[in-house]
Amino acid sequence: MEDFASLDCFPRAQIDFSVDRAVNEAAGHAKSAKSKVSFADLLCVVLLISLCLSIGLPRWRSGMDWSDEGFLAYGAVRVMEGQVPNRDFVSLQPPLSFYTAAAMFELFGTSLASLRILGLLIYISIPLLVYGIARNLAKPALSLAAGIPAAVLGIPYFYFVPFAVWQGITATLAAIFLYMQATLGGRRFLALPAGVLTAVSILLRHDQGLYLVISIFTLTWALKHAQGEPVPGATLKRVFVLWLAGASTMILCFGIYWAAEGALAEMFKQLIIFPITTYAKTSALPFHYFSSRLPFSRNGVIALYYLPPIIIIITGIWLVRRRLHRSFCSREAVFTFLVVWSGLFYLQVLTRSDIFHLLMTLSPFFILLACCSGVFLKNLDGILGKWAQNRPVSKVPKILVSVLAGVGATYFLWAISAVCLPEMTRFKETLMLERGGVRVENAEATADVVRAVQKYAPPDRSILCLPYQPMFYFLCERRNPTRWNYLWPGDQTASDYEALILQAKNDPPAVVLIMKEQAMSSYAPAILDYVHAEYRRAGDSADLGVYLPQRIP
Repeated sequence: MEDFASLDCFPRAQIDFSVDRAVNEAAGHAKSAKSKVSFADLLCVVLLISLCLSIGLPRWRSGMDWSDEGFLAYGAVRVMEGQVPNRDFVSLQPPLSFYTAAAMFELFGTSLASLRILGLLIYISIPLLVYGIARNLAKPALSLAAGIPAAVLGIPYFYFVPFAVWQGITATLAAIFLYMQATLGGRRFLALPAGVLTAVSILLRHDQGLYLVISIFTLTWALKHAQGEPVPGATLKRVFVLWLAGASTMILCFGIYWAAEGALAEMFKQLIIFPITTYAKTSALPFHYFSSRLPFSRNGVIALYYLPPIIIIITGIWLVRRRLHRSFCSREAVFTFLVVWSGLFYLQVLTRSDIFHLLMTLSPFFILLACCSGVFLKNLDGILGKWAQNRPVSKVPKILVSVLAGVGATYFLWAISAVCLPEMTRFKETLMLERGGVRVENAEATADVVRAVQKYAPPDRSILCLPYQPMFYFLCERRNPTRWNYLWPGDQTASDYEALILQAKNDPPAVVLIMKEQAMSSYAPAILDYVHAEYRRAGDSADLGVYLPQRIP
């Protein structure tokens, strides 16, 4: 297969992006060339899977997130009980992630361990998909270099919890891979499942789904306007129509279902209106800056905030220059797509600039960086030749530059892996509850609190957990009497608090749990007034206050 970096303004007959074919000067060498490529691909895939398993297997059942993981797990339980996301409980995530989590519970049992199986599968899939996309564009070594960071800088930092964002990233990568195979690889039929996966991406994480749609439009437009017609216009049109048909059909089916369930209005309010009007005000975090007082690993993570926009801007300037010089060919078309895709994904970190949101943005960037490296290495001979006054240059300098770059990247990745692959040795005890199955700190104390709640709240009674510990609903196997599985400063209005109190009074909780009550008093005093009027403080466990009714019903 031709190196992506070598593709320029050639006729279509000279171009083949497919990972399964090789461009050969002599037909008699086609079979052997294809075998070599296949062996290299197989070796890279085995290396990526081995790396993922070496990192993932010791970690995938360690740690627990009382807030976001609890929200996903308990939301899935509410779906299993027949409730509809956004209509029956408030969610800032699209509904599909709760259904996928519910499917895991149906298959493997309702427990955190079952949820982590999905997380482990997603973790292995993302580097392989990154490799597969890059492999459409570059040689195996550079594609492997794109996949390795995705195995380190990602879901392990999130305790392998399959949050909606990671489900959405997986669907996005799969859709891009299939669409590129449909256009550049000539397998037009793959555009239909690419469209289905695009719809799935939208229903898992709507902002990423929007970025995906824009990126696919960009790729199609860029290939249509590339010189040399790398993909005939008629083929592009058929592929695009198939993709659009797959996406539209999927969206229409789910849309009809949720419209019939009366959920669309609340989805629009929670998924569209709220992020535009409120989220940036209540959840924004400042950008990070380098500091000499921070260790190298921390400054390395901060460098990840700056590296993507720098590479995106430089590549964008290069593309503009190519366009102005009328040298916009197949290579530039694909780079345009990668720049747009990486840039749009990076938008996720601009509002909330923490490491959680940073790691979500990097998968497209790894592919762009690998392709930029391929172009640089391809043109290094010319650069060295000019430096040597156009005299022939041996391959030694090029090899040396490649080795030094690889060593530097490896050291950088190793240094920041201490931050992005947190140590799990403190999670030694398995949470011995029916819905547990993960290793946590102080597992017995957690289990004692859960059993105490279950003792005071019979299975037919509700409990109320404030402000944002929905994991208690899941572990205690008790229902939430309200539509809110979380409270966040500024996210709810005074009328929301009144509605929550009214719903709680209509289904009186047998136990109320409040974490860090002093902090909650600054933004939700009305709810605390209700709790103090109706309940008495019966005990404490660290920062957790336990309240029981003033009068036993």
